[in-house]
Amino acid sequence: MLYYNVKQKTFCDFEVWQTQELNGDWLAVTDDDTKNAISASITGGGKVWAENGKLYWTGKAPSPLHSWQEDKWVLDESKQAKLRASQQAEVWGKIKQKRYQNCRGGVYVKSVDKWFHSDDASRQQYTFMRTLPDFPPTAWKTMDNSFVEMTKALLNELSLAMFTHEQADFANAERHRLAMLAVDNPLDYDYSTGWSAIYGA
Repeated sequence: MLYYNVKQKTFCDFEVWQTQELNGDWLAVTDDDTKNAISASITGGGKVWAENGKLYWTGKAPSPLHSWQEDKWVLDESKQAKLRASQQAEVWGKIKQKRYQNCRGGVYVKSVDKWFHSDDASRQQYTFMRTLPDFPPTAWKTMDNSFVEMTKALLNELSLAMFTHEQADFANAERHRLAMLAVDNPLDYDYSTGWSAIYGA
């Protein structure tokens, strides 16, 4: 005979486990359907309880957001809020990653009609060059593998273009963040629009 213990939340076949003591906490499970229903309740977020020596169970929760309250399943607002906050954090992380990648996808300088690298290594080079009081005209490789003459004036224009690009993408990321926080399903939010142009896109 199979028994279930509500306190221990476990089954036991006393014909097999002779060392177990059969006391009032163990209630008989009369058939496989009952066993399956109890198992589904346990693994599916439901409840199993005993009243007057008889077992009762809720069955599987309709969703992870439901809780058993006052003899029925109800949507749990605290679970909903926690799930939504988790999803919002996940999507905001993706938006920030998109912003980071976009700010390093190249920047266009109109005066020479060329795209310049804007990855972290290139940014360090530009910053170092700007600290120099002067430097001779330098052949500089652009993103299409052609060269232009880098001068102080061009470096200033490049730096301003990169700053403008970056500020536009930061503003766009914030716009998407606020819009995403306002929707019911954050994971479905489309944050692909409004980003600055990058090389090859």
